[in-house]
Amino acid sequence: MRRRPGHPSANAADSDAVQRARYANEEGDPGVALVKAAAGRALKSPKVRVGLVLWAVGLFFMLLSPGLRTVTPEMKTTYEGMVLEAANMPEYHEAYAKYMEAQAYADEAKVWFWRFREPYKSMVDQRQPVADKWAAEVARTEREREDKMKKARSFVGLWSDFGLADLRARFWSAFEKGKMFAQQQTFYHMIMRVLAARDEDVLSMVLNWVFVAVMNFTTGLLGALFYFFFSLVNMVFSYQPDPLSATAFVVLGFIGAASVVASYLFAIYGMVASGVYVVGKVVVRDALEQERRQQQLRGERQEW
Repeated sequence: MRRRPGHPSANAADSDAVQRARYANEEGDPGVALVKAAAGRALKSPKVRVGLVLWAVGLFFMLLSPGLRTVTPEMKTTYEGMVLEAANMPEYHEAYAKYMEAQAYADEAKVWFWRFREPYKSMVDQRQPVADKWAAEVARTEREREDKMKKARSFVGLWSDFGLADLRARFWSAFEKGKMFAQQQTFYHMIMRVLAARDEDVLSMVLNWVFVAVMNFTTGLLGALFYFFFSLVNMVFSYQPDPLSATAFVVLGFIGAASVVASYLFAIYGMVASGVYVVGKVVVRDALEQERRQQQLRGERQEW
C-alpha cells in the first residue's frame, strides 16, 4: 500500500474536537474546575458564610444538642408519674366507652331517610341526646387530661431532654410524611407514563423519572417543613414557657429542621448532577471516539 503524496497519515487526521478533548484531559476536568471556582467565589460572600453558620448550628441543635436544662432522676420519676396519671384517667375511659355505646345505639335507628320516617325519627331524637351528653363528657375529660400533660411538660421544661425529644419526634414524623408523599407521587407518575405507552428511548425515560422524583421530593419536604413549623408552635405552647424562651426555641427548631431538609435536598441534587455529568461525559467521549474512527477511515481511503 502506497501513500499518495500530499495526503496526511491516519494518526495526523484527528479532528480539532478530539485535540481539544485531549488538551482538556491534560489540563484537568473543566467541570470540576468550574465547580471549584464557583464554590471559592461563594465562600467569599458574607451572606453565604452566615448561611453556613446557621446551617451548622441548625444541624447541631436538631441532631446532637443535649438538653440545656438538667433533669434530675427525682424530676424524671415525678414527670413519668404525672404522665401516667394523665394517660390513665378512669373517668375518661369510662366516658369514652359510654359515648361509643350510646352513639352506636343511636346509629342503629339512622336508616335511609330517617328524618322523614317514623318511628325512626322519634328513636333518634330519644337516643342522640344521650350520645351527645357523653360526647361532651369525653371532651371535658380530654381537656382535663391535656391540662395534666401541660403541667407535666411545664415541670421538666421546654429546654430539657424531653422537650428536645418531643421536637425531634415531631420533625422526623413530618419528614417521613414528606418523603412518603414524594414516593407515592413519583410512583403514580411512572404508572401513568407506562400506561401512556409513549415511544421513548430508555435514556429520556430515566431522565424524566429522575426530574419528576427530584421535584416531588422538593415539594414534599418543603411542605413537610411548613407542616412541622405549625406543629412546633403548638408543641411549644403546651410546655407553657416564657415568651423569650418560646421564641428562641421556635427559631432554633425551625432552623434545625430547615438545615436537615436542605442537607437532604442538596445531597439529592448533588447525586443527580453527578450522574448527569458522568453520563454526559460518556456520551461526549463516545461521540469523540466515533469521530476519531471516521477520521481514520477517511485517512485510509485517501491513502488508497
